[in-house]
Amino acid sequence: MLFLALSSLYYFKERSRLFQEQKVKNRLVFSECQRINTMLETQENCEMPLILEIKGLENTYYEIFIAFLIMLLFTLPSTYFLALISLRPMRNAIDTIDNFINGIVHDINTPVSVIKLNAQSMHSQLENEKHKEKNSRILQGIENIESLEEQLLFSLKSDMYELNYSTLELSKALEDRVTFYNEVRDSVKVKLEVVPINIKVDSSIFIRMIDNIVLNAIKFSYPNSEVNISIKNSLLIVEDFGVGIKKPKKVFMKYYRESESVKGLGLGLFIVKSISELHKIDITIESNEGHGTRFIIDLKNVKVD
Repeated sequence: MLFLALSSLYYFKERSRLFQEQKVKNRLVFSECQRINTMLETQENCEMPLILEIKGLENTYYEIFIAFLIMLLFTLPSTYFLALISLRPMRNAIDTIDNFINGIVHDINTPVSVIKLNAQSMHSQLENEKHKEKNSRILQGIENIESLEEQLLFSLKSDMYELNYSTLELSKALEDRVTFYNEVRDSVKVKLEVVPINIKVDSSIFIRMIDNIVLNAIKFSYPNSEVNISIKNSLLIVEDFGVGIKKPKKVFMKYYRESESVKGLGLGLFIVKSISELHKIDITIESNEGHGTRFIIDLKNVKVD
């Protein structure tokens, strides 16, 4: 902006100078015509030429362009250096968070495994249905913790992850998962409308991607509403009727959360984006705040004919 202001000032100053020069020249030509008429005693009409175009501005444009190139030559390196310095605290904070998460996950893994083994062993020995139900909730909680561990570790290593491709019958996989989806929240019903389709993906993380989208839809749905999962024309569509998304372009950012009132680390949709990029799959979000959100996953690149 400083360069723009200075260059504009220089341009108008040069334009005014050139205009005055042309004006003076025209006056000299007019005066010379009158002097000659006086000397020769003639009645020839002398006209003051009109200034229709200011000559010499091409050099001004060239000078401003050269100055712009010189400015870029000197300011870009310094701007890049200043940007690195200013972003360093943010990078250090992110590295600290990642290292902290990595350490916590590994520390938690051992006691969680012990709790899970004991809970599974107790489940088969329990006869009281109420105790069995409580034990099932403990196992479900452990599975949630393990799922969170997987997401955290994947978020730390997504850049280095190597895909292990296999053929996945997506409609069958969704039918197997719908029971789990419906157990997450009693007031939200998950419905399927799928057709047979086979895709070549890394099955384990691809299912994780779908789980994250569906669970996110369930979490932000209004009570007594539905989440619809459908496959149409090689498109996997997950649609909810909930609060919607305020800033769809930001939801894939790591640690981004639109609402502090809902539990989470802001990793779910970041992992979705990472997995989709690994598979070269396009994901489109259509959201109407207060009415719901639709995730559209294009499966054309991974579809098996």
